[in-house]
Amino acid sequence: MDVRCPPVCRCGTLCIASSEANSFCTFHDECSPPFSPKLSHVGQLSASVDEQRNSLFYDDKQEKIQRRTDAKLFFQQQQQSSGRNSPLMTPPSKTSNLKSFSCSHYHLPQNSAFVQSSIAAVGVGSKIHTTWIKATGPRDVDKHCGICEVQGANASQFDSHGVCNPVSPSSLWYNVPSYSDIRAAPQRGYTNHPSISSELSVIYTNIQKVLDLRHKYLRVSLQGHADNPKDNPSWQIYPPPPPPVWVEDPPRSSGSQRVLNTNGSSAAEQSFWAGSGSEEPHMEHRRKPGENIGEDFIFDEVPIPCADEKVFKLDNKGVYQVYENQQGLDTDTPIVTIPTIREYYMDLDNVLDISSDGPSKSFAFKRLQYLEGRWNLYVLLNEHQEMADSKSVPHRDFYNVRKVDTHIHHSACMNQKHLLRFIKSKMKKCPDEVVLCRDGKHLTLAEVFASINLTAYDLSIDTLDMHAHTDSFHRFDKFNLKYNPVGESRLRTIFLKTDNYIKGRYLAEITKEVFSDLEASKYQMAEYRISIYGRSEDEWDKLAAWVIDNKLFTHNVRWLIQIPRLYDVFKSTSLINSFAQIIQNIFKPLFEVTMDPRTHPKLHIFLQRVIGFDSVDDESKPERRTFKKFPTPVDWNFKTNPPYSYWVYYLFANTASLNIWRKQRGFNTFVVRPHCGEAGDTDHLAAAMLCCHSISHGILLRKVPLLQYIFYLDQIGIAMSPLSNNALFLAYDKNPFLSYFKRGLNVSLSTDDPLQFAFTKEPLIEEYSVAAQIYKLSAVDMCELARNSVHQSGFEGVLKSRWLGSEYHLQAVSSNNMHKTNVPNIRIAFRNETLLDELSMIERYASMHKCAVPDASPFTSDSPFPSPTDEFLPFPAVSVPQSPVVTTTMLEYSHPPPKVFLSNRVHLRDGRNDLGTVSPGGHISQQETSDQEGKPKDIHISGSEPRMWPDVISSSMMRQSGMAEADKIRSNEE
Repeated sequence: MDVRCPPVCRCGTLCIASSEANSFCTFHDECSPPFSPKLSHVGQLSASVDEQRNSLFYDDKQEKIQRRTDAKLFFQQQQQSSGRNSPLMTPPSKTSNLKSFSCSHYHLPQNSAFVQSSIAAVGVGSKIHTTWIKATGPRDVDKHCGICEVQGANASQFDSHGVCNPVSPSSLWYNVPSYSDIRAAPQRGYTNHPSISSELSVIYTNIQKVLDLRHKYLRVSLQGHADNPKDNPSWQIYPPPPPPVWVEDPPRSSGSQRVLNTNGSSAAEQSFWAGSGSEEPHMEHRRKPGENIGEDFIFDEVPIPCADEKVFKLDNKGVYQVYENQQGLDTDTPIVTIPTIREYYMDLDNVLDISSDGPSKSFAFKRLQYLEGRWNLYVLLNEHQEMADSKSVPHRDFYNVRKVDTHIHHSACMNQKHLLRFIKSKMKKCPDEVVLCRDGKHLTLAEVFASINLTAYDLSIDTLDMHAHTDSFHRFDKFNLKYNPVGESRLRTIFLKTDNYIKGRYLAEITKEVFSDLEASKYQMAEYRISIYGRSEDEWDKLAAWVIDNKLFTHNVRWLIQIPRLYDVFKSTSLINSFAQIIQNIFKPLFEVTMDPRTHPKLHIFLQRVIGFDSVDDESKPERRTFKKFPTPVDWNFKTNPPYSYWVYYLFANTASLNIWRKQRGFNTFVVRPHCGEAGDTDHLAAAMLCCHSISHGILLRKVPLLQYIFYLDQIGIAMSPLSNNALFLAYDKNPFLSYFKRGLNVSLSTDDPLQFAFTKEPLIEEYSVAAQIYKLSAVDMCELARNSVHQSGFEGVLKSRWLGSEYHLQAVSSNNMHKTNVPNIRIAFRNETLLDELSMIERYASMHKCAVPDASPFTSDSPFPSPTDEFLPFPAVSVPQSPVVTTTMLEYSHPPPKVFLSNRVHLRDGRNDLGTVSPGGHISQQETSDQEGKPKDIHISGSEPRMWPDVISSSMMRQSGMAEADKIRSNEE
């Protein structure tokens, strides 16, 4: 029997091209057959002849050398990865576990697509045996879109230091594990080297402290995800949102038709309204979306609760305190203890110290780079599968998934063309209407325009001059002037103010037109920011009357109250006497309406649609701390404006006290969502991180890597507006939005001021489209951003469950309903798994530090930080339990256990003796902590020492370790 041997190439390797003896190896150019030009269909030489000619950009000789080198490297790597023989030469009887080079440990489902490859050329007779290699990277058209299997790269081929443990072939196609599974599983990438573990332990302990501090303030102020009563499924929305156009009908017998009730609602729609706790709207109150805005609101149908027996009082520190009754007021025992401003600034200083620590900053920067690299690898391996999953979902695409404009100012919610059209229509229809009273004289609309020498025909976009694109960069003062049409403040008062001579009727009319456009688009929502200045106590009643009387109600819009930081302006004009008066004007009406809604019925109804508070102004203004200890609001009676952190604290403190009372009464609570990180000092970010629910802008996080890492770990919402930043503070291509998104921060897109920046009727879609073009965002990316915007928003829980799925509040793949969000489950699985990995690292090393110093009391005079226990860790932080086993011992004490000051450098004392300082980096003994002069010796890692990460040991550490071992052996011999 004629048995042919495998063909051998002239280079000494097996030829994989064919089983014929005269075949040539496809890997090596010197083995290629002589070049022979081919004839085209017209008999001429084909263009392949010219392709081999050298040119300015092509060198045939260098190209052959490069291909030869690549082929040899490929062959050598295959030999190293699979032992003595390359998988390319594996005989057919042993090819069942054949691995591809690009991903050698993948285990695909049974229905995966396969790639036929004739790489096993060993055969009998003239037959060629082929082997199937499982596909890596391309989409699997047979996989169901609900399966959250994520492709990930196997690092064992590139693990030259042995960092990663071997992974079984079936472990990389997986569902995302639960947190308990991660804790029980072997930890990959962790190190037991004492020096490295001690440094990581201190860094992660500091990170955990920052998270604990944030959770302490959020817990006190009830700003968590489950603290608001309106997120309860039984919360009633009035006016109720329209029933869904289409929902899945409940199970019914085959052949039955979709039955409508007498009002035209299907059984499925009735089940939705029953499940949401809302009654189905009456037929006569229904209206078509975009028509008759507010006509479904009837003031008399809203129930107004009775008074409560609790009382409140403004204390001498500028915080409203709530008491159970008059007896509690007399004994000064409030129902909740709000952190004092002294405690707040101590905690803020601790956060700033940790965020400015060198090793912590370097470590956070590396982790953020790792997160971005992990995202890039995920996209390379899964982008095709994501696209296939998206195409398998019927009906949904980017245009019909819900998206919320999480940062938009109401007075600039329309585009410039819309405002121009409205002004012209009023000049033609109502020229004789009295609209302004100035200097004791009443002026009509025609007289106002005559005073500025303009007619309706003269007006144009260029005349209005409200776009902020060219002359407002780093000029916030000029940007504020862009709110004045034609540069005239009187026109702003007439058309863009709620409190004017006509009681804001013009602004209400144009607002209804914007509402109509939003309802017509159906899938776009907005959270409009409207101002309360704090100049007088009746501002709240005027604003509520403006909303109620003009019936500004739509299911597409909720409100945020923005508080401009204009104390210095009001003080200079003698409108107020001290900062305490601003606090009183802002919060006293809110406490009054909470105690007895009948005193302010319109305000009570309006507050049901209010989400929270915002703090706005130019952050680039310099802030000089002239006080070692800030005075109380009553004592702040000078013209200097309080710093940003001072404003944020009193917003937080009074909101916390108000939320406790409102939740006990069953009313909706509020959150603090300020403008932060747009410009100015990065300390603003630390203050907002400490006691705010989420922020707007946040572009300065790029300069503070540790705070950026904290924002990622706690998934703090960031409403970013790249178009706005491009006009004011940061060019579009330098905006960190894309890097934030890749790293997994909770970011969303918003418009900020469409009047100044937008050109189209749908400014939010315009913001998405520009970002998609500049940043090369895919459809899945934009759908994920839309999903993030709904999560960040303050809409009621029943609406979020309708837009995202019934389990939207969970942090797992089950929280994603792909048929509603159009975000593939593998994307959510990747995000969730990456976050769990980071949190598990914190748990491991923070608990290691805690066990290494077992008696460190979190509330001693030496430590201002709370203990990292389950009590202080609401979702999404990771609890730090007591670990029964410690694999690394940081310190061996010869004295009783000392107290520890928990900071970036651990200072050890046992009463009289100074044990020294432990810095991130290594062991320490009593003899090593002092120099020859007896002064404490700082062993903190210097800037010249390479940074040490898990399983990466510097050469100096190896030398020190070797010298220590030699000294130990020498001492034993002696």
